[in-house]
This record gives sequence, structure tokens and C-alpha cells, in this order.
Amino acid sequence: MWEDSNGQSGSRSPRSTTRRRVLQTGAVTTGIAIAGCLNGSGDSLTFISRGGTTQEAEREKFEEWSEESGIEVTHQEAAGDTEILNLIAENPDAFDFTNPSSSGLTLHRSQYDGELFADIDYDRLPNYRENIQEEWQNSPAIDGHDDGIFYYISTQGIGYNRDQVDEITTWEDIKDNGLEGTVALIDNAQVRFGNACAALEYDTGEAATDDAMFEDVIAEMEEQHTNVFGYWTAGNEFMQLMREDQAYVASAWGGRVQVMNEDGYNVEYVIPDEGCVAHTNYFSIVENSGKKEDVYDLLDWLYDTENAIELSTRHNYPIPITDPPEELTSLFEYVDHPDDLTWIDWPAVLSERERIIERFNEIKSL
Repeated sequence: MWEDSNGQSGSRSPRSTTRRRVLQTGAVTTGIAIAGCLNGSGDSLTFISRGGTTQEAEREKFEEWSEESGIEVTHQEAAGDTEILNLIAENPDAFDFTNPSSSGLTLHRSQYDGELFADIDYDRLPNYRENIQEEWQNSPAIDGHDDGIFYYISTQGIGYNRDQVDEITTWEDIKDNGLEGTVALIDNAQVRFGNACAALEYDTGEAATDDAMFEDVIAEMEEQHTNVFGYWTAGNEFMQLMREDQAYVASAWGGRVQVMNEDGYNVEYVIPDEGCVAHTNYFSIVENSGKKEDVYDLLDWLYDTENAIELSTRHNYPIPITDPPEELTSLFEYVDHPDDLTWIDWPAVLSERERIIERFNEIKSL
């Protein structure tokens, strides 16, 4: 699956992998105890998600709801979708809600038979139904499914140093001879496959299962490798490479690039003309939660237009409300419609996962 240390929830300063691993180990080992008073116990909800500035923004915003409701929200941190789902499966009574990515929802359906999350009662979320753009309510990861509601837009496009590079507008631009040895891409075979599909304007599912298209995509991945000096695994790595002028161009999360921009670095983020892969996030309610009513109350409060805008501008990932103001559309990640992005057909791509990884490793060895 697609795992980043905190997906698209960037931190302004790199966090220790050792500390995160300790947190992970503690969560697995102590289970319910580590979360304190967990679901259905006392006036509290337990939310498990990735860390970083996204979780920090959520914590601050949820505290406002807590002041109104008298219900505390306890935050648990995990490295990514795989760990979140594992923890929920091992401790089904320990958590109330979470925010899986699109690949996390696929993992939930394929490896856990869709049993960890409750079917959403949309009647309990009038603000969501009224205020979130219909196209995003029916975006590919949740179209035909009721195990999640759309949260925010996130993408894997291109960040670049404006002091070193005039402009990047297409995937073709990262192959320019003048960029030799200055490009860093994500070290994830499925994402690289997806963005190569975007460059070719191929459907990811068709490309994964059609041999001729598959070879076209591999060839594109190899061409995009031409100027690469290294591959990054966690978002804080590409940020550090760009801060230190090692990478002039990097595959990137737009929200993280915006953090750098706000911190004074002359960097830009672009969704190439051909598109880039979507890595959108959702809210899901844990099936075993004894506090579903309170979770619905919190989420509906969050989808109030003013609250959604404020949270979006805190963590730099847009919640696609209807009639969005400029403060939302100016976020680096904002796109008008799901069709502006490339959606990984996770079931098809995962069915060819080993073959994609093998070919990707061959490319990296060149």
C-alpha cells in the first residue's frame, strides 16, 4: 500500500523515526491502556490518525467542539493506514473514528472485509451533504461505498525551487537535461506507476493489466528517473533535500511545500498539466464505537462552512466546500474537480504489485 510516515500531514520540523516507532510499539503492546479512557467510556472520543501538523490542526479545532459539547477528543498517532487498521482490528473497542486515505479504504475492504468501519448514516451529517461539493462526495474512493465520507484533497505533484528552476508545468519538464542530478522522487512503486500513468494520460487499472500499456508506463518511469539522484520515503525527507538545495525538483505533497513557502523558502508546487495521483483523505467511524452519536455530532460540526475553511487553512489541505473562498482555492493542493486528478485503481494495481515493485527496483538500480 501507499505509506508515508504521516501521509500528507506534514510537520514543520522533522520528527524522530525512533520516537514514532516507540509510539507505534507502545500502541500495539498496551492496546487499550495507551489510549486512556477509550470509546464508550466517559465523556471522551478517541481519534486515531497520522501525526504532524495535520493532527495538530485537528487537535486545536476539535478542542473548540469539546468546549461546546463537554466531550474530550483523545488523539492517538500511528504511522499510516496499515498500522491504523491493524490497531483497530486488534482493539476494536478502543477507537471511535479515524481518517484513512483512499488506499487505506481499499485495504479496509480487501483485507478486513469492510468490517472495521460502520456504514455512514448520512442523515446525521446535514452539513456534509449540504456544504461539501457533490463531486467530492462521489469521488472514486467512496463512490458506491458507505464506509467513509470525504475529508480533504491531497495530491502527489511536483515541488520545485524557484531560485533554481524557471518553471515546471508538465511531467516532461523533470526530464530536462539542465536538471541532471537535482531531482528527488518518492520511493513508492505504486505511486511512481500512478504518476507515470498520469504523464501518459493512462487509466491506472488498464495500464496495470494490459501488457503493452504496462510496458509504456515502465518506460515512462525510467525516463522520469533520468535526472534523479535519490528517492525519499517520508515527506520530511524531500523537504530537507529542498531546504538544503540538494533537490531543485521533487515529487511532493502540496501541503508540505506550502509550509516551506510560508516559512520563507522560494518554492512552488504544481499539479502537472497531465495531472497527478490523488491521495485524498476521509473520515470513517469505527464499527464497535459506543459513541457514534457523538462522532456524528463532531463531524457535522466540522463540516460547517466556517469550521471547514478554518481547519483547511490550518493544515493546508482543502476541504472542498461549495462556493469556496479564495483562501481555500489558493491552497497549493486545491483542484476544482476529482477528474483533474489521476486516481489509482487500487485493486487492479495491487494485483500487479510485485511486478510493479520488481520493475521499479530495476529502474532505481540504473
